[in-house]
Amino acid sequence: MLPFSYFFRPWFHVNLMWRITIVNSLVIGVVIWIVGISVKDYACYLIEQENTLTAAQRAAFINQMDSYLVFAVILAVIVAAIVHFYFIHSLLDPLRTLTEATKEMTNGHEPKPIPIANDDEIGKLTEHFNHMVQQIKRNEDAREKLTRNVAHELRTPLTNINGYLEALRSGVIQGDRKLYDSLYEESSRLTELVEQLQQINIWHAGTQTSQDEYERLSMKDLIEQQIEHFQLQLQKQAIEVRTSIENKEVTASEGGLKQVLNNLFENVLRYDRGGWMEVQGMMTEKGYKVQVRNEGVPIPVTSPDQPFERFYRADGSRNRKLGGSGLGLAIVKEIIESHDGEVGFQTNENIHTFSFTLPVK
Repeated sequence: MLPFSYFFRPWFHVNLMWRITIVNSLVIGVVIWIVGISVKDYACYLIEQENTLTAAQRAAFINQMDSYLVFAVILAVIVAAIVHFYFIHSLLDPLRTLTEATKEMTNGHEPKPIPIANDDEIGKLTEHFNHMVQQIKRNEDAREKLTRNVAHELRTPLTNINGYLEALRSGVIQGDRKLYDSLYEESSRLTELVEQLQQINIWHAGTQTSQDEYERLSMKDLIEQQIEHFQLQLQKQAIEVRTSIENKEVTASEGGLKQVLNNLFENVLRYDRGGWMEVQGMMTEKGYKVQVRNEGVPIPVTSPDQPFERFYRADGSRNRKLGGSGLGLAIVKEIIESHDGEVGFQTNENIHTFSFTLPVK
């Protein structure tokens, strides 16, 4: 047995505007017909009560009422259809524009922002659609930028390695300890770059560790432990460490937070210019906040989030010589955001403050 909806399939393919117009017009026609019949019956009742008309006159009166009723229903349906058509046309016009813009996106084109005519549900939908298009554009630009940066970072070490290997194979140069050290350095740089990219993707996807595996950690003990881990390097570079750490427990991934602190401390060691580092830990309204402050190379930024972008460098050529890949702070951001926290950056000439805040549950 066919389902009831089967017989209405052709109706579902009719334009939405026509469907709404027809339905509303029919509803109005039915309502007027019912009201008209009630009025007619009541008028006929009054005529019968008066008993002043002949049978022929009463029949003519009833026929006249029927004619007026049919005429009124037809006229009401036509007027309602016209009014509804133009009203619904203006109502659905923004939806048609959204449909066309969606088709453009499907074909790989970026649609222009759609004007918002009204502050109603359709206006809100249009506003959210425009925001979605902008976000997709930003994501696409970030993806293209990431692809260019990865290709750029890989090209130099691969070119060096291929050049040395080609020279060795052709006998132009002979292998020695210095050459092998250089090849190993380039290979290690490639390995580190690939591992850092993998870490970013893992933390971004949330597959590094689940929140069920988080544990209660003392932030004071954790920070002091990581500072102790860098003690020899700090002494070697004559960097004075000043700490002010409030003790508080948070629920987090111990390995993830250790990596965050390691990346921030390595950033200080690599770009230090003042010979000092301040580490603070304190409770704020948003949660437990950790700040790492030092004097380093200038960091020109257009927004506080810029240093945490992938492959961002304050001075590309100099930082590359210092060994930075431009991914350490990006990893920090991914780890902290996977903990529902946030990162921050402030700079005053050469004094920089990197921070992260973790929610305290």
